[in-house]
Parts: sequence; structure tokens; C-alpha cells
Amino acid sequence: MTNEVSVEEVMEVIKKIEHPEIAATFHELGMVGNVEKVGDGIIVEIRVPFPNIPIKDYLAGMIRSEVNKSFPGVSVSFNFAVMTDDVRSQFLFLARQRWKGEI
Repeated sequence: MTNEVSVEEVMEVIKKIEHPEIAATFHELGMVGNVEKVGDGIIVEIRVPFPNIPIKDYLAGMIRSEVNKSFPGVSVSFNFAVMTDDVRSQFLFLARQRWKGEI
């Protein structure tokens, strides 16, 4: 099954995943970098606004869960990168506008 999954199909799944605290998708927030097919697995780059954010593993788990719902058995691993200044500015702008909780 894994060999049949394309990067484009995985990206379509990821583009629909909403951030748990912000009413926007990971894609809209600029949190998804390169998605690559390597061997029988998929590697997803998650861009975070700051190093060592406490929910990065939770965010990765959300992505893995949604990809596995659509493509059972696909191995998903992650690389984490810190956003560029421009991407972080847009992320923070959207976060302020669409925050789900109380500030």
C-alpha cells in the first residue's frame, strides 16, 4: 500500500488538518515544509514558530493519525524546522486573529 501513496495525496490530507489552538490549518499557518517519499515511508517537515515548542510531538501525532486514517500502514516520520521570520510573522498574525482559546 505504501508504495502506491504519492506525496500529493499525503499533502491533500495534511492541508485539511486544523491546528488545535488556532482556527486555521497547518498549511494556512505555514507549518508544513517539504513532504518527501523515502523508501516505503513519508517524511514531513513541520515548521514551528520557535525552537522547542511544547506541543510539537502532539502536532506530529495529529498529522500521523490523519495520514494513517487515509492510508493505513504508511510510515510517517518528521523533521522539525524553525520558521523563517516572514513565515513566523504570518503565523503570529493568523494566530492572533483566529485563536480558539482565551488570551
